[in-house]
Amino acid sequence: MKNVFKIIFTLLLSMFFINMNAQDDDAPIKKDTVDAPTALIISGNNKCDSAAVHLKRNEKKIADKLFSDAMKDYKKSLKLNKTTYPVYYRMGLLQTKTEDYKEAIINFTIALKLDSSHNEVFRDRGIAEVAVQKFTEAKNDFSRAISLDVTDAVAYYQRGMLAEHGRDIQPSFDDYEAALDAKPNYADVLFRRGMLLNNIKKDYVLALADFSKVTEIDPNYKEAYLWKGKAYFNGEDYKSAERELTHYLQIDSSNIEALVTRGASRLNSNDYSNSIRDFDDVIKLDPKNIVALTNRGLAKGLAKNIAGGLEDLDLAIKIKFDYSPAYINRALVKYMSKDRKGGCKDLKKADGLNNAKAYELIQKYCKEEQQ
Repeated sequence: MKNVFKIIFTLLLSMFFINMNAQDDDAPIKKDTVDAPTALIISGNNKCDSAAVHLKRNEKKIADKLFSDAMKDYKKSLKLNKTTYPVYYRMGLLQTKTEDYKEAIINFTIALKLDSSHNEVFRDRGIAEVAVQKFTEAKNDFSRAISLDVTDAVAYYQRGMLAEHGRDIQPSFDDYEAALDAKPNYADVLFRRGMLLNNIKKDYVLALADFSKVTEIDPNYKEAYLWKGKAYFNGEDYKSAERELTHYLQIDSSNIEALVTRGASRLNSNDYSNSIRDFDDVIKLDPKNIVALTNRGLAKGLAKNIAGGLEDLDLAIKIKFDYSPAYINRALVKYMSKDRKGGCKDLKKADGLNNAKAYELIQKYCKEEQQ
């Protein structure tokens, strides 16, 4: 029967979160402290009408996040020289930071007309295009960036996320691999690859390796702890799953996915009381959470609270009448109460809903009822 429980809980996992605006380097632009424009700025001479001075001045303002003043300086520098590529590019970067993506695309495009040899401009224009859902244009720009610099890890990462978003999994995986070849400690790429390994390729060992490396690189990367817990759960190492999820819940105590998965881990480890507590917490946050109700019902039944277990499962089925795991769990609780006939009826209902495990259970427990 323990194998039956394990099958049920694999339904807990879900995926998809894409941060399309990730960039590899948000650090302030470094200044050459020996050149003349910087020396003028340091000295406080802000009246020098030189495009180079304005560029240097607004670099400092970007570092201080004085975006409005920085943009004024950019525009003044354009009055002095309208054909300078760096100004348009940096205006685009600034507009990306302030989420003015359409204007950013315009300025990146002007920059490329002036000088199309810079991979970072194609890459950053692609990021802005993703933000306004111009996915085909973005993919082309990421590919152009890669053609100019085969070590552009950010372009590979962004193109990989586009492929993943389009459910084109193998190209996405290939791009993540290429990004990691260029930058082995790229935490965001390791995280995305880990999710693909966990959810699509079902390689929980390699997924755990990726998530573990993420937490080594950045101990504050909280989502990696959640996914480590899920990968351990999928690999049926329930104690390790509980450990990682407990760590995550210390950071985000109201995360429903983490609570549900830890509750299921505890249920599989026969820790019924703590399992029920986790599902209680979920239902307080989301009274109609079908997964929590279905699994709390089973946990209550295993803890000898048959009436409470059936109440949860009846409610789950009332909320979602075609949710087959609820019928299977209710069948198991009915068997615990010696209601064999009622249990078989529920298994047949689950079988009618195309639950693959239901037929196997019918053959095992309902032979007499079939005669």
